[in-house]
Amino acid sequence: MWCSLPVASPASQLCSYCQQALPTLSHQQCHFNLLWLPAVARGLKDAKFDRLLCLAHYQQPFQHWIPRWKYHTDLAAGQLLQQQMCLLLARAKAGNMLMPQALTYVPLHWRKQHQRGFNQAQLLAEALAEHLQLPVLTLFSKSAGTSQRGLNRRQRLRNLRRTFTLKAIPQALPQHIALIDDVITTGATANALTRLLRRAGVHTISVWTLAVTPAPGYSD
Repeated sequence: MWCSLPVASPASQLCSYCQQALPTLSHQQCHFNLLWLPAVARGLKDAKFDRLLCLAHYQQPFQHWIPRWKYHTDLAAGQLLQQQMCLLLARAKAGNMLMPQALTYVPLHWRKQHQRGFNQAQLLAEALAEHLQLPVLTLFSKSAGTSQRGLNRRQRLRNLRRTFTLKAIPQALPQHIALIDDVITTGATANALTRLLRRAGVHTISVWTLAVTPAPGYSD
């Protein structure tokens, strides 16, 4: 999926050399909470959630794989990204990262999901839940609205007003839930859903995404 050379195991989309060459973030330095890294925190100054875990900054090769999966239905790219996130969670679990009691995901409007054929955040959540042996909760619905793609922070916040609603839940929610998405940019979507979870009594909210957009002025 990167160098086009054969892989040693059919369970992996990357050879060992490409695996070692992948860009990453200093997860152990921040105890697997990227909100403690200044390079990440600068871009998410008003984060309402408690923890953040991502594979890397939104850069190559993730900048190629994520749109390939999301917009071009490249299922191999999706499988690769799910594998990488499971590997990260295995390291986090070994490093005693606080684990949630359930996962949920950022919804798509039903019309967009019908056009695309899937919700990548839902598929990612289901793969991670299977890996961790945790339930996936379908908690949110989304009304029709303008896409967040290409909008700045102020435009994203305006666009998100009354966009999401929490579905009727027959029982109390777990105290710690992880919210799954593909990319976090300004944190506006995660903050909107975090507010809904807080009102429903959730105490700790982790956000797990494949990548985080670098803060303005950041250089690797």
